[in-house]
Amino acid sequence: MSTTYRGRQIKALAVRGRPDQRRLTINGHTTNHGWQGDDAQALDYFRQIIDRIEELGGAGVVVAATPTYGQYTSPHWYEPGAIDINPNGHATRPGGICLCNRCSTVDTSRFGPLPVDACRHCHQQPNDHRNDYNLMNTHFYKEPTETQRAGRQAAIDEAARLTALHDDVRELENQLYAEDPSDRADAYLALQAMGAMEEDQP
Repeated sequence: MSTTYRGRQIKALAVRGRPDQRRLTINGHTTNHGWQGDDAQALDYFRQIIDRIEELGGAGVVVAATPTYGQYTSPHWYEPGAIDINPNGHATRPGGICLCNRCSTVDTSRFGPLPVDACRHCHQQPNDHRNDYNLMNTHFYKEPTETQRAGRQAAIDEAARLTALHDDVRELENQLYAEDPSDRADAYLALQAMGAMEEDQP
């Protein structure tokens, strides 16, 4: 028995010689070779997991909500084409990051948002795409979906906005030490309006 639930293809397949067991697959990936129960129970089991993943924030975020959901960093748990896959092979929202311990360590610096044209199935770009980068998921480059493009572009735009804001704050902070008192006052008021200064700061 198979069905699609929230964009995922889920299946419960009979186990030869074991009528009380099912082999469970989601998006073509086997998660259990001998699950105890019938078809309806197996599909309901998948639905409960998928609902819980989404309730806890979805790709890249669910692992931060509870460490026991660390296994749900894998891309097969999500709707194909509606997520990004970072260099660690973890699923994120398009343009997002993974908050697991492995991806958020200092040396990996929280892999940033993917370029807009990165592959639909991995983090690589078209001009240097290696089809065998992941031997468990060899594939040719494929154009990203509109959902992926939109999420990535939004993340890039937001990063640019925050960088510009940071530069503006630094410039105004330097202006606090200007010789002209009116320049210092203007800088103070501007920073206060931006929320970059404490209200009780002199």
